[in-house]
Amino acid sequence: MAIDTVLAGLRTGAVTPGAQAPGSVAPGASMPGGGRADVDGAEFSNRLEAAIQSVSDTQNKADIHLGRLASGEEVDIHSTMIAMQEADIQLRAMVSVRDKVVEAYQQMMSMTV
Repeated sequence: MAIDTVLAGLRTGAVTPGAQAPGSVAPGASMPGGGRADVDGAEFSNRLEAAIQSVSDTQNKADIHLGRLASGEEVDIHSTMIAMQEADIQLRAMVSVRDKVVEAYQQMMSMTV
């Protein structure tokens, strides 16, 4: 269920705070595929950390390419530009996700109970 749908449901009273969303898995319950729902959110944390590390690695790779180009080393300009664009796209995507999370948090904090 998308966060926008949940927030709209909370505003209209169709979803009550604390109620389990349709299609979601209760913490500790069995999940399809034999896994278990993570109680403390460690899986989300691990995925977020991996995504941030991926963005960082891509940025570092682009910096290395750019540094080599700036120092006069013989480098392929195309691979340098591609690395820079990949880093830019990943960073923009990460910032967009961050903005959505912050917006959802602000909306949840402004709700009256």
